[in-house]
Amino acid sequence: MSGFSRWSARLFDWFVPDTCLACRRPRHGLAAPFGLCRACHGRVVAVPAASCATCARPLTGDAGPAPRRCGRCLVTPPPFARLRVLWYYQPPLDAVIAGLKFERLDYLGAELAAAAAAHLAGEAARWDLVAPVPLHWRRRLARGFNQAERIASPLAARLGVPFATPLRRRRPTRPQVSLPRDERLRGPRAAFSLRQRAQVGGLRVLLVDDVFTTGSTLAAAARALCGGGATVEAFALAATPEQASARRE
Repeated sequence: MSGFSRWSARLFDWFVPDTCLACRRPRHGLAAPFGLCRACHGRVVAVPAASCATCARPLTGDAGPAPRRCGRCLVTPPPFARLRVLWYYQPPLDAVIAGLKFERLDYLGAELAAAAAAHLAGEAARWDLVAPVPLHWRRRLARGFNQAERIASPLAARLGVPFATPLRRRRPTRPQVSLPRDERLRGPRAAFSLRQRAQVGGLRVLLVDDVFTTGSTLAAAARALCGGGATVEAFALAATPEQASARRE
């Protein structure tokens, strides 16, 4: 970019400023990833390393060697063998994910995928396929895209792992974050199936979603993949604070 072009871009930014997705203040050269200003980006909270490997809840005390699991997951393990979650779904990250899902800010999918790939790069050999959790066709038609795909596709490209969409959503379900916990747990159980020509037998699949709430959606999608002969690990950008802090009864 020439000096004149850089000057023009700075002048345009001053008069028509790019605003932070979270605080909505002009960024004016204080831009950080995910459409945030530097101050808001600094408030994104990472899930601690000492968390359950299959439900992302923080573990206390001596939980033994990795992969560490909570008592409930040891007794009743989910159909996915492992879960990776990077951040908590709370301000300011909730505004970023809302921007991707509802404001059609496509660049966020690539930026979030790049950050995820940086965390997962050393583990790419674990997977033969990256697959998104699908939307029901009516919701996808209304929204115009599937946000999990917008994350999973560039993530697969960065990891050098094939990307595919082997699952379909057989029936619509309400957004999980809007439901009471008991409805979240039972809602999506039979919502997913393999597409007619999908072949996942013997494949190690990384199943990708944007937000992890109770885990019921990821579990239902993983169950459908496992029914086709795949082994599944799961990945979500964020976990709700409710999920992360809920007690294991």
